[in-house]
Amino acid sequence: MVPRHLLFPVSLLFLGIAGCASVPADGGRGDVARLTAEHGRVPPHVTDAKSFTAQALSTPLSADTAVQLALINNPELRKQAAALGFAAADLYDAGRLANPTFSLTRLAGDSSAGANVPQLTLGIAFNFVNLLFLPANSRFAHAQFEAAKLEVSAATLDLAAEVETAWYEAVGAEQLAQMREAAAKAQRASADLAKRYFDAGNINARELAMERASASQAVLASLSARADAVEAHSTLNRLMGLPAAQSNWTLDARLAEPLPQEDDLQGLQRLALDSRLDVASLRQRSQAIASRFGLTRHTRFINSLEIGVERERDFDGALDVGPTLSLELPLFNWGGGRLAAAQAALDQVEAELDGRVLDVSNDVAREAAKVQALRQLAQEYRDVLVPQREAVAARMQEEQNYMLIGVFEVLAAKQQEYEAYAGYIDAVRDYWASRSALARAVGRRLPSSEQAAEPTIDASQIVAPKRSGMDHSAHSMGGMDHSQHGGSPKPSSDPHAGHAMPDRAPSSSGMEGMEGMDHSQHKTPSSAPVTDPHAGHSMPGMHHPIPDAAPGDEAPAACKQATAHPDDTVNQALTQKCGEAPPAADPHAGHAATPSAPGTSPPAKEPSHEH
Repeated sequence: MVPRHLLFPVSLLFLGIAGCASVPADGGRGDVARLTAEHGRVPPHVTDAKSFTAQALSTPLSADTAVQLALINNPELRKQAAALGFAAADLYDAGRLANPTFSLTRLAGDSSAGANVPQLTLGIAFNFVNLLFLPANSRFAHAQFEAAKLEVSAATLDLAAEVETAWYEAVGAEQLAQMREAAAKAQRASADLAKRYFDAGNINARELAMERASASQAVLASLSARADAVEAHSTLNRLMGLPAAQSNWTLDARLAEPLPQEDDLQGLQRLALDSRLDVASLRQRSQAIASRFGLTRHTRFINSLEIGVERERDFDGALDVGPTLSLELPLFNWGGGRLAAAQAALDQVEAELDGRVLDVSNDVAREAAKVQALRQLAQEYRDVLVPQREAVAARMQEEQNYMLIGVFEVLAAKQQEYEAYAGYIDAVRDYWASRSALARAVGRRLPSSEQAAEPTIDASQIVAPKRSGMDHSAHSMGGMDHSQHGGSPKPSSDPHAGHAMPDRAPSSSGMEGMEGMDHSQHKTPSSAPVTDPHAGHSMPGMHHPIPDAAPGDEAPAACKQATAHPDDTVNQALTQKCGEAPPAADPHAGHAATPSAPGTSPPAKEPSHEH
């Protein structure tokens, strides 16, 4: 049986043991996974991260796969998750009593006085303040632990949005690099052709320099675009937590059209305030610090209070047992410093919470406006500029077929068409990257993400060789209306409807984007010899037999087809050209010939026409 005078210390001991808290088994990671899944980001459950990573990188990388790899391998996120251990340790310590204090005193007796038995004092004491504040400390530590889990969950969502943005940047950069490389290749072919014309004496040095400068500028743009693609690739590789040795993965490089419907701004503002886990974490910390501030204010005078028991054996062998009390007297320090520190901590966290709420409101409004602006930009490219550039290239091709303009003008129109496609890819990439930033500002996947998105143009299809008069139907752009070309709406979405060119097998000069430019409909009279201006340097699909017009003939055979052409602009240009007197010789004739045989004259100069 426990003596009555020991009941109080023993009861304190059992109370402390009953109030002990244990460290969470998984350190709170299970709750983090649950929170992120509730906000639209389901972390992968894998047992072997290396094999999962190797398998994921063996196929073209999608945005979801990139996010999963980052959630597994990113070292910054792992570091953030490790911080849960500190909060779990604080929770464990806060739920336990402080260890008791044991004391021992031994005093030797004076042998001259006959006191041969030493005096021995044993004591044990408990910190009563720790016991008194145990429930409050446990509540505060638990709130801090919950706030830490919210912070790690918010960091997980932020990383997912950042990786998704980096994926869109990498895909757009890769597509743009392909476009720039195709444009540079075509421009180099144009410069090579210009050199041949210059060697034949059909263009002057200034025109040759202009073509070469354009080719050099296209090459510089191509190199810059490729450098941006490499940088975007490396950035995404780092976010996924992969070393450079594992950077040889490929992208599922196909962006999607802008979504049909965007989210309402007011709804996003409300959703953000309810969904942002970092805001919830600050609220949790604010409430915990406010509770601690109230406790500190009411207990400011209590600094140290120990209760225990002592057993003393006197010199004469008598035993004395009794309780002890140790109390710190607040004579010099009244706890003003602790109270001021608690007040400052409360003011600081409340200000941080207010600032975060303001940031959420403004970030959502800014990113939503940016999404709308980029959506309109992409639609303007898709519905207006790209069809117009396609129509211009098709019309100029027709005019070049009738030798109203030169091949370099057609090449310039094709370069402008490439630039329109490149601008569209840029706009679509920025649109999706901005949507990822908006999702990050809201704190969860956007409700509009459930809509089905149609794939947009593919750079490999745009730059592929085309047949039938530069027909772009092989890379249809969803929602794109081509009826604007020619100035009036047409039922068909094909800018080349009504004036398709006959197909011809491409030759081997390698000028991408110019294939299918067939000019064989201009039949050359069999009564005269034919001089092919492209002999020895043919361009893919571009065959230009010139109607025989010997000096003194009234009009070439092409003039007879003027009224049969479906386009009034081309008819008018042909009529003006055929009705004029033969002009003087000009080295800039629409399709300059190769060097003439000795004793022959250069082609006659043709007047310029504005279309």
